[in-house]
Amino acid sequence: MTHSSPQSGYTLPVFACASAIAALQWLRQPQSLNTVLVNLITPPETAEIPIDQVAGIREGMALAITHSNPGDNLDITRNTPIWAVVEWGKSDQIEQIRIVGGEGIGRHVNAEGKAAIYDYAQQLLQENLTRLLAPSEKIQVTIILPEGRKLAERTSNAAFGIVEGLSLLGTTGISQPLSVPDQLEVYRQELQQKCKKIQVAADWVTDVADITDKLSVGGKVSMATNKPSVTSVTPS
Repeated sequence: MTHSSPQSGYTLPVFACASAIAALQWLRQPQSLNTVLVNLITPPETAEIPIDQVAGIREGMALAITHSNPGDNLDITRNTPIWAVVEWGKSDQIEQIRIVGGEGIGRHVNAEGKAAIYDYAQQLLQENLTRLLAPSEKIQVTIILPEGRKLAERTSNAAFGIVEGLSLLGTTGISQPLSVPDQLEVYRQELQQKCKKIQVAADWVTDVADITDKLSVGGKVSMATNKPSVTSVTPS
């Protein structure tokens, strides 16, 4: 039976960033997009991410949608939609890029409800979007996980003080494959091989113990055959 190698995918922040890039590009030039390029930073490579939908909402605001693909990985966010709403910043906005957690993004109960958008996701959004902006331009990016609140019920987020949704977590853009059916089959085959080796070793130990027991009562080993046997010894 032939098994293909498990495929890696991308972490949730990568898809959030791709959605934001697509929405910003729509603000620049309203047109459909099939993919966008995301600089993953960690690792230092570029990923081409499919865009499912992108459209203008009103003047100066656009929405883009991607779907999570973590690769061959048992991840509850598989195929979940990730929305990014990008709008031009208001005159009183200080930072060039303001990142906001919308519906489905978890909030820290012990940090005044701060959105659970962690360092890697922040860095990914800032660096990829900054290169698309003129120095005088400002934008606000709102990340939305429509299914985030429901999916969070299947996690232990609440025990760590994250409520109302999922976190944009991770330290890398690559989602390594973990336990999936094909990989479990590989593990099963490896385990079978290990069991066979253990059985061979156990049989060898049993044979040695059997020979030792027989020699201890005055027998001797006959080397005439491959399998040890015992012949009687006549006392002199």
